[in-house]
Amino acid sequence: MNIERLFLLDPYNDTHLEKITSFEEENNMTDKPSDYIKKVRETISKEEYYNPNKNELDEIIFTEKTNKITDCCYIHGVKDIKQCRITPLNINNKNKRRHLPDLAATYALDTLGMEEVFVNVDENDNNMITYLELKGFENLGEDKGNIILLKEKEEKENSQRMISWI
Repeated sequence: MNIERLFLLDPYNDTHLEKITSFEEENNMTDKPSDYIKKVRETISKEEYYNPNKNELDEIIFTEKTNKITDCCYIHGVKDIKQCRITPLNINNKNKRRHLPDLAATYALDTLGMEEVFVNVDENDNNMITYLELKGFENLGEDKGNIILLKEKEEKENSQRMISWI
């Protein structure tokens, strides 16, 4: 059974680097996560990168099917203000429904503890814009060739039941 799986990229994992490089080549990408990975390896120790006490986070999240990356996006967040920005990478297949930005937003809200997630989408990627709007993202408009969509953490209602005895 071919199931698409979600992964957090480990910049120190050589297999992840190889898969990302193949993904970049298949999609003729100019924005290359492999460059980011190499920079992280050269400038930040593994302990520092995974330090749970740092305020800023920079992560790459990807989906994989049959051992090949199918989609990828950046997550940049700031823990103290509980906001992050998700930037999907440009891929060749604009007609493909891309679930990853929505999955990444759920990960940021539920796992990373963010309260606001902004997603930058190329203004010409109508499929993704429509999909995210249908998933509850608020369209904030255009900024520098991108449409900014917002998803906020849902407030849980405090509901109590009253039982009255007659």
